[in-house]
Amino acid sequence: MVFTPNGQPVVVPQVSPAELAQQAISEMGLSAPDIRLAPPADSPHGATIGFPVWMWTARREATVGPVTRTASAGSITVTATATLAKVDWSMGDGTMLSCPGPGTEFTDDLAGQPSPTCGHVYRDLVAGGVAGINATSRWEIRWSGGGQSAFRTMALTSSTQLPVREIRTLNTRGPR
Repeated sequence: MVFTPNGQPVVVPQVSPAELAQQAISEMGLSAPDIRLAPPADSPHGATIGFPVWMWTARREATVGPVTRTASAGSITVTATATLAKVDWSMGDGTMLSCPGPGTEFTDDLAGQPSPTCGHVYRDLVAGGVAGINATSRWEIRWSGGGQSAFRTMALTSSTQLPVREIRTLNTRGPR
């Protein structure tokens, strides 16, 4: 029981460790992937059939973690940590990919090479010439405190579109 300065008792509501864990998790500000593509989604040309597309998420605490937050009430303190386990990608052509972590950021010197961690190659045109891409971050969250602990998961999804084109070439023999 807690007493005010004038000696009157004040009833302090009990908060469970699970409620404090939820408070800590809500303060993490976890975010869906901040989708990055090479070629970029805003490119007027987009992806080309047969050439590698790189996928990754921008690196911020809220998108790649790990994120740790603590919540307290009275004598109970709970600490929760969220870790990005993987990012699942739906590429708009029926392909589903699971990439460990946030992917590798593309740099111009790697043009034409496949991503070492998270990439895709379109083999055919997609309906309407634009692939609807979804990226779902899969978070693992562990918390402990107040004599309890638990594990939970969270999935957060973001979307973008990427034009997909085909380049046709015609090889002819030149004059002899």
